[in-house]
Amino acid sequence: MNRRGHERSASAEFTRVDRTVKIHNSTERLRSELLNYITSRFEEFSSEMKQTANMPSINEIIERPVMSNSDLSSINKIENQLSSQTIASKQSVDMKRSSSAFPTKIFRMRASILTELLEVSHIRSIRQIFISILVLLVLQVALTDLFEKGTVDFFVFDLIQWNFSNLSQCLRVWLCMFMSTCAIVYYSFHFWTYKRLNFISIYSPDSTETDKLKNKSTTLLIFDWIWFVAYCCYIGLFLYIPVQHILAENYPIVTRIIILAEQVRFLMKSHAFVRENTPRAILYGQIYSEEIKTDDIIKDNFNNSSNEQKPFAIPHTPCPEFSKFLYFLFAPTLIYRDSYPRTSSIRWTYVISQLLQFATTSLFGYYLFYRFCLPVFRHFNSEHVTLKIFVLSILNCTLPGALFLFCAFYGFLHCWLNAFAEMLRFADRQFYSDWWTATSWSSYYRTWNIVVHDWLYTYVYRDCHKLLGVKYRLVSMYAVIFLSACVHEYIISLAFGYFYPILFIQFAVLGFISMLILPQRTQNNGFNVFIWASLFVGLGMQMCLYSIEWYARLNCPRYVTSPLDYFIPRSLFCRDSGDIKSSISTNIPNLVLHRQTDL
Repeated sequence: MNRRGHERSASAEFTRVDRTVKIHNSTERLRSELLNYITSRFEEFSSEMKQTANMPSINEIIERPVMSNSDLSSINKIENQLSSQTIASKQSVDMKRSSSAFPTKIFRMRASILTELLEVSHIRSIRQIFISILVLLVLQVALTDLFEKGTVDFFVFDLIQWNFSNLSQCLRVWLCMFMSTCAIVYYSFHFWTYKRLNFISIYSPDSTETDKLKNKSTTLLIFDWIWFVAYCCYIGLFLYIPVQHILAENYPIVTRIIILAEQVRFLMKSHAFVRENTPRAILYGQIYSEEIKTDDIIKDNFNNSSNEQKPFAIPHTPCPEFSKFLYFLFAPTLIYRDSYPRTSSIRWTYVISQLLQFATTSLFGYYLFYRFCLPVFRHFNSEHVTLKIFVLSILNCTLPGALFLFCAFYGFLHCWLNAFAEMLRFADRQFYSDWWTATSWSSYYRTWNIVVHDWLYTYVYRDCHKLLGVKYRLVSMYAVIFLSACVHEYIISLAFGYFYPILFIQFAVLGFISMLILPQRTQNNGFNVFIWASLFVGLGMQMCLYSIEWYARLNCPRYVTSPLDYFIPRSLFCRDSGDIKSSISTNIPNLVLHRQTDL
């Protein structure tokens, strides 16, 4: 029966195919007949028209010259002009391509990747599984302490109270930095852009006062250089004064990190504002002096507008309004624009949700340090300087280090920045990309923190590339990595109170070497596994070595008494002293120094 049914279905299929072929053949036959009929009718019509109008034959028309010699010469002249214009246009296109080899940052309305992924129920389930594991881990440790010791150490917040003991002073320092950025940077730049117009001479092709024009141009050049030196001095003072204050007042670690991170953020914002608006002020001065015409600017930039966020606009003022600068200071971006895409309203429930998640991840980070780092390294002395304990400590810190990475990413790059973006109605929420799929370190650096990467690419890499040229592209790449590593090490060294360049070596040396060795563009999952393993081991090494050095400086005497002690790792020359310096123990909670029970 199955065989007969199969034969019937096969015969039915063949019948259907045969019908299709017949329909296709009849359609083609009808089409050819229609074409032949139309062609014959058109030939009859053309022959009748030729007989009535006494038109020459086709051969006569072909043999007859169409135009005179003068017409041919004029056509040749036009063709030569067109060919020269084509060559010039190709050259201009090549120049524009070379000049627009660096794409500019384009802001548009888009959500963060995790926001889109969490709309999928499967991804939400993975997040809920991760949260449940963390809750069970906290409960397990809390119940263990409760049954074995009778107390739950997790709810002791002495370390948090110590870190935020001078929060009011920290807020005052932040307010001073904010006011100096608003008053000094903006209004000094505003004064410079308008004052330099007094030194610009009005351009005239028939002018005979060449000496006066030269004197004005020299005065303008000196004036610009004076303000450039003043701007560099301001950057130096802005770096020195807050650092000197937090070191003199002996701020705790967290408040130091807050002030140093905000200091770096204000400097990056100030440089972005000055770097973006200086060409605008110079262009406005050229228009003011009538050296160039606005029509020429529009024609020159019309074909270049494809690489810009919006068509090129003639500056009507040399400096933007203060409201735009103020919005930029709080906007979650480091690239200055006069305007950004905005949302229509503020979802306050979303803001509260993101801030609560940020607070939760911060508490979990505190819990990780309190339970996994503090009991292991707080009694560091000379007995710890063994290869076995060193390797085991790094491996034991890989899991807390990985969890710290996730907390920092989700808490700050997602929750904190999305909360501020929502409050400011900032529509472009691409603060990071899919860094977890990176198969090379260069891809990881580009996608981990897009906010900082855009600033480094726009104001460091592009400027270095324009100054040094294509031949030194590798130098421009390393300038970006070197500057980023220096800033990270600057914050960590001043926050902890000692110079221990573990992060700098991993970032600026090992990371750059791996960028040169590993393939840049590959879809091999093995390289993604290598990136994850390197992240875990590197973060475990950072957590281990920085914790060892911190407690070595508490438990071990100085190896040198000069200021070189700040740069020499005390953990390498530690000798068990049996006591702790009283100057430090008075500022750090006893729970951190003298907790006698281990896990």
